[in-house]
Amino acid sequence: MESTGKQQALLQELQDVVLNLLPNGYPTLNEMSRRLGISSRTLQRRLAEAGLSYRGVIDQVRFRRACLGLSKGHVKVADLALELGYRDPSSFSRAFARWSGMAPGRYREGKRR
Repeated sequence: MESTGKQQALLQELQDVVLNLLPNGYPTLNEMSRRLGISSRTLQRRLAEAGLSYRGVIDQVRFRRACLGLSKGHVKVADLALELGYRDPSSFSRAFARWSGMAPGRYREGKRR
């Protein structure tokens, strides 16, 4: 098993690459592993060793970025959805509700108070 430091470094690099690729759509595991210079199986194994899944990392990056964008009142939900790789705002809204338990607009209202 890899050291925690190496796991953290891989996770940070993965999150950075995901954030850069999201505006072009959902990055595939194969695309991500090529960008990181490792095989897709190695990437999956390293994530599993850290107790993570590829989809979970993508969702985590999207959720953090969504919260940041929604806390800024001037960012439109539709624009944020595209930035996070969603083809339409309704898909983003459903995902955000799954992650947070509330609609994006309601989250934004709570941040304004």
